Amino acid sequence: MWIILNYSCWAILFVNFIWGLTRSIKKHVIDSMMIARLFYWLIMISQVVISLRSFHRHPLLVIIGAVITLAVIALTETAYGRKQDVNYSPKLLWLLIIATPIAVFHQTLVNY
Repeated sequence: MWIILNYSCWAILFVNFIWGLTRSIKKHVIDSMMIARLFYWLIMISQVVISLRSFHRHPLLVIIGAVITLAVIALTETAYGRKQDVNYSPKLLWLLIIATPIAVFHQTLVNY
């Protein structure tokens, strides 16, 4: 159940930040940012539960996975913050598009 929740939240977060960071209306960006925060909290909660169950098998993978997840979350917050300011760069969106599947793949390694 936690694995399904984790993957679902990653998928929704991925679609959400692509949708939110490509909008030009500030209200849509703020709505997308709030939705993203909800889903990355769910990702962190489910990942903690999965990590507690998997730590004895893959301690290094669990630690690396936590760092990668926190990096994606920090990158997401940075992208939304810069989108609300003037100095937004589309490179942040491309970096998120690349980093999110890496985080999901790494989470898959932890799960199995």
